Amino acid sequence: MTFIHIYKDIAQFKKSFDIITNKFHYPIAIFLCTLISKSKATPNFITFISIVFELSAISLICINFSLYKYFIVILFQLGWIFDLMDGMLARYKKQGSYHPTNPSIKGYYLDAVSDHVLKFMAIGALAYQLSSTFSWGWKLSLLFIVIHAITQTEYTIRNLILVKTQQDKPELSRRTGSIVESTVLLFNNIYLFYIIFLPIDRIDLLFICFGIGEIILFIKRSLKFWVSVN
Repeated sequence: MTFIHIYKDIAQFKKSFDIITNKFHYPIAIFLCTLISKSKATPNFITFISIVFELSAISLICINFSLYKYFIVILFQLGWIFDLMDGMLARYKKQGSYHPTNPSIKGYYLDAVSDHVLKFMAIGALAYQLSSTFSWGWKLSLLFIVIHAITQTEYTIRNLILVKTQQDKPELSRRTGSIVESTVLLFNNIYLFYIIFLPIDRIDLLFICFGIGEIILFIKRSLKFWVSVN
């Protein structure tokens, strides 16, 4: 099978995110997946690489944000790309929870938990940096952390309720066809905010803009849930 054929096969397993992820991050992720598709690399190994990239970025924030801010942005983007890769590789190789005879959810757990833990660690490191720079920084940081915690709690509990009550209806699934839906997804991509605000040393604007996006997302999800379920 040629490189192009493998690339197209792997591309079928990508999910739909915001336009930046779909048009920029995913092609890189698919290309890298294609390169290692015949190797012994496992999805869990890819997840660990993603974790290392993000932990490195978080460490540099704490060490010297101003000096390493461009490296921090690059490391975060690599972490996101490798985070996209592990799921595609698992589906392509039929490993982990996609194994036909012996499925395992350990990799799924590792990927899902690390995503949330690392995001909170990154936010915490950025909050520390902002608080160290400005006397009012801790107030904005605390407000943003509370907003993010509320949004993530709603997302988790809502999904648990839908699974437990078996009301995961098609109308509640993610759709990206409308301009509004695409915009909301774009404002939910914190990696895009890293690209925009970290190089110009504006953590405050990152928290403000992303926080507003999360509030809008929270309201949208809540209204959609209330209208769509029994």
